[in-house]
Amino acid sequence: MTGLLIGVAVWMVFATVVATVLGRVARRGDSEELGSTIEWDVEALEHELHHEN
Repeated sequence: MTGLLIGVAVWMVFATVVATVLGRVARRGDSEELGSTIEWDVEALEHELHHEN
């Protein structure tokens, strides 16, 4: 029974590490590919959108 608990604990730690790494990779990919680090001025964008027509 103790071996099973240790196995479950190791599996949970492994799953947590994998989830953390994948989350960081996804966040880095978003910032590099989509430019999510750019600060958008929403008011200026809305102003341009309404004055284009």
